Amino acid sequence: MSAWSTRSPHAWSVIAHALAAALIGVLEAVRLGSGTLAIALVPLFAAIGLAAGGVIAGIERMTVGRGRWPRAFAVAAASLLVTVPVAFTLFRGAYAQTLPLAGVLPYLTPIVIAIAIAVAVAIGRHLAAGDLTMRAIAIVGSAGLLGAIVWAKRRVLGTGYPEAQIGATLAVLVLAGMIVRLGRRVQVPAYVTAVVAALVVGTAAAAALQGFDRPEDRRVLANRAGHARDVVRMYRLLVDRDGDGSSALFGGGDCDDGDAARHPGAVDVPGDGVDQDCAGGDAVPPATVVAAPPSADAGAWLASAEVRGVLEGTRDMNVLLITIDALRYDMLAPDAPHRGDFPRLTKLLDSSVAFTRAFAPAAGTDIALSTLMTGRADPFQRVDVTLPEAIRATGRRTSSAIPNEVTRHVGEVLLKRGFDSLKPVYTDWEKDNIGDHLSSGTTTAEGLRSFDKAAGKPFFTWLHYFDVHEHHQLAVPKELRDAVWDGGSEKVHRYRALLWGVDRSIGRMLDDLAARGLADKTIIVFASDHGESLGDDPRLPATHGQLAYAPLVRIPIAFHIPGVAPGVRTDLVTLLDIAPTMLQLLGVPSAIAPLDGHDLVPALLDGPAELRPPANRALVIHEELQWSVVEWPYQLVMRPADDLVELYDLSTDPGATRDLAAAQPAITTRLRARYAEMPAVRVDRTAAGRAWREQQAQPPRRRARP
Repeated sequence: MSAWSTRSPHAWSVIAHALAAALIGVLEAVRLGSGTLAIALVPLFAAIGLAAGGVIAGIERMTVGRGRWPRAFAVAAASLLVTVPVAFTLFRGAYAQTLPLAGVLPYLTPIVIAIAIAVAVAIGRHLAAGDLTMRAIAIVGSAGLLGAIVWAKRRVLGTGYPEAQIGATLAVLVLAGMIVRLGRRVQVPAYVTAVVAALVVGTAAAAALQGFDRPEDRRVLANRAGHARDVVRMYRLLVDRDGDGSSALFGGGDCDDGDAARHPGAVDVPGDGVDQDCAGGDAVPPATVVAAPPSADAGAWLASAEVRGVLEGTRDMNVLLITIDALRYDMLAPDAPHRGDFPRLTKLLDSSVAFTRAFAPAAGTDIALSTLMTGRADPFQRVDVTLPEAIRATGRRTSSAIPNEVTRHVGEVLLKRGFDSLKPVYTDWEKDNIGDHLSSGTTTAEGLRSFDKAAGKPFFTWLHYFDVHEHHQLAVPKELRDAVWDGGSEKVHRYRALLWGVDRSIGRMLDDLAARGLADKTIIVFASDHGESLGDDPRLPATHGQLAYAPLVRIPIAFHIPGVAPGVRTDLVTLLDIAPTMLQLLGVPSAIAPLDGHDLVPALLDGPAELRPPANRALVIHEELQWSVVEWPYQLVMRPADDLVELYDLSTDPGATRDLAAAQPAITTRLRARYAEMPAVRVDRTAAGRAWREQQAQPPRRRARP
């Protein structure tokens, strides 16, 4: 009998794993509702099963005749190929660094997992060698473990930790193969395995080359978390030769996988003859615009008694900066449903000049607050003077109350520069980085203390409220829940209830400000750092970060200035604009140079259009998986790794749900070119990224006077 026709349980092992993985691929395609994706996904899943079955069969064949435990540990050792790289990415985040033994966990975790796998394999082999009942126990145990991994993947990993998601998916595929093997004891000829392998490899190669050519398929895959997305991400990572985050295969869109400067997310330098962003041609240079001096009418407006009177009045005022973490624009928008649930905040906004087209520079606090403090489009460059330092130089006493969790993630150096008093607000009494109690009352109390400590001296106080950010963790009191509309979902109800608590705390502070006779002497700047996901869009992460869709980056920004009439403005603005505006109001517009934002005083006073942000202003948003350009009313959203370009008209589609990229190619091309107008921003939320930001944020060394 030839070797090819010899029947072997090892040959069945390979086939069983390929069949099980292919079946999961079919189920994933059904879940995604795409026949074209099924054609690509099934062979890619089967190829993983084929590889896993081949490795396991090879180890088993080499260890024939060895004891149960040596064979079990030999099989478990193969898991290190996955668990070692996953562990090193899993424990690099800021939260992971707070865990006990954080320094050794990347090394310890793969060993612990390998030991657990060895024990499971040894027990499984013992059960599989017994009667039908024992085999059934092994199958049920394997199925239970598979279910536990799927549960942990959804509930523990959530929408983060992409490498760990991939590792969990691989574990599911291997376990599914083990269940098929346990279900039937079959011996097949080697040639059958060879035929199956050839079929799987051939179809997988075709899928790699053309399986994800349709943007519609890539969009479905990118926006629906699951095993399919993890598998395609893994393949793209494996074939990304230049490490730029995009691959030339599997629909990655990389037009030069040997040059890290050319990929779908790159900045395309106009007119250089090189297609850096793989869009199919070189970007067209923008028309040269020469800034004209203010017209006579604009000059007259700037010199008018009204404008001079306002600026003379604000020069000596106090400044209160109120920011609410993860507050979406649509919660307090003029047309928001049940807006009256938040009476103090809406009263503040209605007595302010509020901007209805305001955006954060990212969906994460690190970039957003750093931008606010520096007034720079790249907030991680070295800056000589920060906004609080410039304000302190005017003679004001500067104070802040910032959640400890914020400084842990953003960094301490930048957020402490320029403050005479910085009070940490602890949101996590029992366990680091896990919110377990309401903190808005503490934040307000620190604000009141800052008023006391100013002792009649002009002050700048920054209060950052955090309860809304913790809506997915905090136990929300019934009192808060009963005070607000439920919003149609449990998640929205919790969010709104916590915002009501913040509303009450801020109201108490505003009442105290008025009681002290300071209401007419204090500028109040109100903003959020970014938006939030509330379960209303399956594309969005569990909370925020990673992506740049409008609900995650559209925010409220408002200025309450004594003596300035309230109103609503439609200028396109960003957190970048707060620094130049505050400095202008305080009479020191040149205290920081250069600044990348616009002075909004002309907009606040409803001045001439030529002095306000231009109608064609473009804002750039940077996130981990996407970058975006907003040029009202359009928002371009680019997901480089998936070679996806999306375009939305936010004036008619504020939730960014109807993609216009195919229908409006000229607008898409123009906005992609505008991305090159702003500097790149490094988005790195690992412990190493935080350490780098801390170094960048160091104040300049002052030379000793001779």
